[in-house]
Amino acid sequence: MSGPPERASKPNGTVRWAGVLLTVVLAGLAVTVQWGVVTTKLDHVEQRLDELIVEARGLRSEYQSIERRVSYLEGRLSGGGRDEP
Repeated sequence: MSGPPERASKPNGTVRWAGVLLTVVLAGLAVTVQWGVVTTKLDHVEQRLDELIVEARGLRSEYQSIERRVSYLEGRLSGGGRDEP
């Protein structure tokens, strides 16, 4: 047999660094994609929270309107709305 066979099975330094570089690039790509997914989901959550805030403000104004009506009716029932001498 000519040539040492064990030398062909060991990777040299260039191949190792290429593997490390490929791993770093793929990890960077994965982080970038994941960051995009997370920011998209956060945008949807923010949008939904804004919608809920608007709904809550509307319900609060309706609730206050009902409170005013009830207060007015309670005043009339207790005799506060009559013009008695």
